[in-house]
Amino acid sequence: MRLICIVMFVYFVSCSQVNERKFLVTKIRSAAKLATSEAVLTKVVSGKIDDKGIKSWFSYTNPNVIFKTEARVKYGVDLKKVKNEDVRLDGDSIFLLLPNVEILNFSYAHENFEELFSDFNSIKNPNKIDIIDDFFRQAELDIRKKIKLMGLEKESEEKTRLFLEKFLSQYEFENIVIRFQNELEK
Repeated sequence: MRLICIVMFVYFVSCSQVNERKFLVTKIRSAAKLATSEAVLTKVVSGKIDDKGIKSWFSYTNPNVIFKTEARVKYGVDLKKVKNEDVRLDGDSIFLLLPNVEILNFSYAHENFEELFSDFNSIKNPNKIDIIDDFFRQAELDIRKKIKLMGLEKESEEKTRLFLEKFLSQYEFENIVIRFQNELEK
């Protein structure tokens, strides 16, 4: 009889931990895409367009088009990727493995382009609009290449940790350990 009581107690305690873990994973996933860093990046782009097309991209000597452009970037974590096995409970401690920080939204809207200078009348090329579109695509690619240098991923990791530590402390966890997938890969 005593053995049956012990087995039932262990069973109910382990079921309780499994249910608690599933509940926490569901709560974390409900935040979906948690954006923790946003940056507005401005870039001045200029170029010289001749009769054959672009003579030089990003030319600062005698350009006939100069624009100030703006990109908005949101970094964060897609919490829907958190799986049950990514959460481990041990008494008043919780260990959480999160997916890597990623760009959740990148916007390079033409509404945010400001013409600083253009001499469209001097451009005789009939495809000048297509050339200008390509010009902005090149500028966007340049921004995307250089964005990693800004440290937004690390900033977003820190903000995500702070947010989730505060959230999880509501559930009376004393020890909260949060790691990202890329930290395991190092």
